Amino acid sequence: MSGTVRESLEDWYNPSIQSAMIVLMGSSFCLFLFLNSPDFTNPYYVFGVGVMSFSIVFAALMLISVLLKRR
Repeated sequence: MSGTVRESLEDWYNPSIQSAMIVLMGSSFCLFLFLNSPDFTNPYYVFGVGVMSFSIVFAALMLISVLLKRR
């Protein structure tokens, strides 16, 4: 049962390098804008920085996994 679920998830997971690059570039630019005027007392600011950091890490991991899979 778990093997079937794992195989179906692998079939559905088909990341695109172009989409990962778009997410990586957009998130990097937004994080740069966030960090230009830091205001760590504002919870919305901290949330935004956290989300942008998570997006950058996720996009980088997706790019690495795609490049390793193509080897």
